[in-house]
Amino acid sequence: MTEIAGNLEIATGVFSAIGALSSAELGHYDQVKHEYGKIQVEKPVELVSFSGNISARDGQPFVHAHAVLADRDGKVLGGHLMKGCVFAAEVHLQELLGQPLVRVHDPTTGLKLWGEE
Repeated sequence: MTEIAGNLEIATGVFSAIGALSSAELGHYDQVKHEYGKIQVEKPVELVSFSGNISARDGQPFVHAHAVLADRDGKVLGGHLMKGCVFAAEVHLQELLGQPLVRVHDPTTGLKLWGEE
């Protein structure tokens, strides 16, 4: 999504998708340590739900995406999608016009959230 947003010069947008991934890496934010823990998914999974947004972070397009994945037995995993190898996907991408959304550091959460520069 980051490459697509950059190629299409989309500064702010929203997206959703369904499909299948060959592998993935999910992240879960530790609210105490202010860092992401990662879960490697090294098997084919259904992309049950994928949604997120595009905004600017440090002057570059930044994709914030969450995913729900299901394996062949119906076991479900979810979280921040860090990486994914797409087998097949149907994607809806919508550019949002007007004032671009920008991410700035929030000291309370340790995250870069929407705000004013």
